[in-house]
Amino acid sequence: MHMGWATVLAVTDGGSGCEAAMTAAIDLGRRFGARVDFLHVENDARDLVPYVGEGMSASAMEQIMASVDARNAAQREAVDTSYKRHCSGAGVPEIAPGLTAKPGEFAVCMNRVTGREAEQVERLGRLSDVIVLPRPGAVEGDGEATLDAALFGSGRPVLIAPEKVGQGFGSRIAVAWDGSREGAAAVSAAMPLLEAAEEVVVITARESGDEIEPSELARFLAGHGVTAKTWAYTPGSESIADGLLEQAEHARADMLVMGAYGHSRLRERILGGATQGILERAKVPVLMMH
Repeated sequence: MHMGWATVLAVTDGGSGCEAAMTAAIDLGRRFGARVDFLHVENDARDLVPYVGEGMSASAMEQIMASVDARNAAQREAVDTSYKRHCSGAGVPEIAPGLTAKPGEFAVCMNRVTGREAEQVERLGRLSDVIVLPRPGAVEGDGEATLDAALFGSGRPVLIAPEKVGQGFGSRIAVAWDGSREGAAAVSAAMPLLEAAEEVVVITARESGDEIEPSELARFLAGHGVTAKTWAYTPGSESIADGLLEQAEHARADMLVMGAYGHSRLRERILGGATQGILERAKVPVLMMH
């Protein structure tokens, strides 16, 4: 019996991707009877001082502090609005930060902290089952740093929410398979979703002289009670990212699972170079693991 997910960490930053990240996290929380921790990190103006330089006038310093405060306030308001719409105003069960929900009971929790978002995501993410992030292009703060912290620092699977999240995503899951360690880690991490999916398709981009067999992954999945179709294609002139997204769309997948930034010692694995393009262009949720 595979354990589902008990804790979901979702970054809510007040950017345009905040709504989608919230929707995706609540969907997972309901599905698994999990606690959803929303994390809203406010910048501390003092963190910016080292970047600003020594020889600044007091009035210039004050202006910087004031602009950080104004931005924090705007983000706080945006997050509050989203939270009211999706949670407190929608009758979703809430729990206070620091309290433990009963196992198997869905509840949401709003954590507001001051500091650096990337550091908080890395620290809190390590003790979460999955981290939900807005699309890198749709974030307020330093989305790249937060994404790197989640993927490289937490050791956890990261679900990237697209612009619009369909209810009950993950009924038809495409797995991008290149035989890498990262790809295998992503498959294991996604197992709770794969076991519940109606259809799983393993998609492999065939490179010349490549020995990667999608059927090997299908056999592994079958051992977990997951029946998967396999689908190998020969990449054309388009980028690997576009090719994969096209194949996943062709398979009518509503979610993609893949390894992120694979670096084998000999060469960049096929999906490693595709990570960035997929993050930018995927229209479905993508579960990634490094």
